[in-house]
Amino acid sequence: MKRLFIIMMLLVASNVYADGKTGVDEAVEDRHILRVIERNLQAAEKEDFDAWLKTYHERARSCKARGSEMLECFKVYDMKYALEQAKVLDKSDDEAKVFFIQINKTLSGPDNNDKKITGIHIMKKSYGKWKIYDTEIKRIQELR
Repeated sequence: MKRLFIIMMLLVASNVYADGKTGVDEAVEDRHILRVIERNLQAAEKEDFDAWLKTYHERARSCKARGSEMLECFKVYDMKYALEQAKVLDKSDDEAKVFFIQINKTLSGPDNNDKKITGIHIMKKSYGKWKIYDTEIKRIQELR
C-alpha cells in the first residue's frame, strides 16, 4: 500500500513538472517582469537616467527618442509616478505583454496636467533579464 502511494505521488509530481514550470515559477517570473516596470518608474521619479535606461532593452525601438524626452523632462519637471495596475497578459520564454495603468503627477514645472496612462508594455529578455522593449499607449486621460 505504501509503495502504491509513493508511485501515485511520483506520477502526480511528474505531471506538475511536465510543462517545465510550475504555477509558483510562473508567478515568480511574472513578478520579475513587473519589477522592471516598477524600477523604471522609480528611476524616472528619482531622475536617475542611467537606472532608467537599464530598464530598456538594448534594441528597443523607442528608447533613444524616449531617452531624449526623459532628459528634457528631468530638466523641466519634478514628477511623481505611480503604477496603479499591472498584469502580465501573455508570456513566452523571451517575450511578454504587460497591461498597465500609470499615474503621472506633476509636482513642479510649467503648466502640465496630471495624467492617467493606459497601455501595454512589450517586454523582451536581454542576456536573461526582462527589459522594456516597446510600449503601446492605449489611452491618455488628463486628471484635474
